[in-house]
Amino acid sequence: MKGEFIVLRRLRGGDVDLIATLYGTAGKVTLFLKEGYLNTNKLFGIFELFNYVEIDYSQAGNIIVPNDVIRVERLSLLALNYKRYIYMSSLSLFALQFLNYYDENLFKLLLNYLPKKPKNTDVMLLKFKLEFLKAYGILPKFLAQQSPKVKKVKIDLSTGEITNNGNYELEGYIVEFLRKLLKVKNPERLNLTRRDIKKAEDFIKEYLKFHIKS
Repeated sequence: MKGEFIVLRRLRGGDVDLIATLYGTAGKVTLFLKEGYLNTNKLFGIFELFNYVEIDYSQAGNIIVPNDVIRVERLSLLALNYKRYIYMSSLSLFALQFLNYYDENLFKLLLNYLPKKPKNTDVMLLKFKLEFLKAYGILPKFLAQQSPKVKKVKIDLSTGEITNNGNYELEGYIVEFLRKLLKVKNPERLNLTRRDIKKAEDFIKEYLKFHIKS
């Protein structure tokens, strides 16, 4: 079989074997590469964290074994500093938690965001999560609603609508920020305090927990 994948996590199995979690054509799978930590292995250095790989592979259940590498984009080399590494790791961790089955749009979304060089990583990660909700088909309805001019609104987590009977409370200006963030092409032109970014992230986390069983 042939497919394309992104390396989300890698671990050492025993002394020299490589075990990695990949997301791609076969969904979220575990790759096993015998003696993958030895530099004498012909595939040594291919399955580094964040790398995009197109491979020929064999599969048994959720385990895949690479037979050959057709193409590799070494996105791991882009993690040049701590800030960039944390940004790319945040995307990988999010994918590990919420991506299980293959979806072409979600795969392309992740592949598009990994190489970005954001100056404001918090805002860029929020933008990614909103784009994820949209691609997944569970975008909160309040993002298309006209917000009332109030300090706080109540949101129904089951629909994402603003309603008097909502079960999640969020500041009105954060709701407006999320609406603008979804629309803009250059998200780093927008700004929000870290405290409010955290509030927005907490809402998205609760909303995702309500809609996706990770």
